[in-house]
Amino acid sequence: MEFFLGVVIVAFCGLLAWVAFRVEPHWCSKDGRRMIARAQLLPDPHQPAPRWNEVRVFVNENTVILRTRGMRATGLRGEFRVVGKSPAPPKKQEIYVLRSDKEVFIRIPKDSRAIKTFEGLLNGDS
Repeated sequence: MEFFLGVVIVAFCGLLAWVAFRVEPHWCSKDGRRMIARAQLLPDPHQPAPRWNEVRVFVNENTVILRTRGMRATGLRGEFRVVGKSPAPPKKQEIYVLRSDKEVFIRIPKDSRAIKTFEGLLNGDS
């Protein structure tokens, strides 16, 4: 009986860990102009795809400002313009292309209030 209980507890902890790693970090302000999302640099064709990193996003006028915590993913930091959108994004997500001196992909859940903001930036609205 004790062995069975131990197996159940370990399996339950494993399930909780699996769920925690599958949850997409996302927060969005009520106006859709500040959020936490995932972003990655445009992959180089001859290199493995870079990781998706958590970023803080601020929309100012028609500029998207990305910030990261600490020294992680410092290449994602900067000011960008929305220039495109993925025609075939993953299920329940949208991917937008941001450009300045480098290109960045940003991944946002489809049910986020930020989608309206990014669509407006893509179409030239402020």
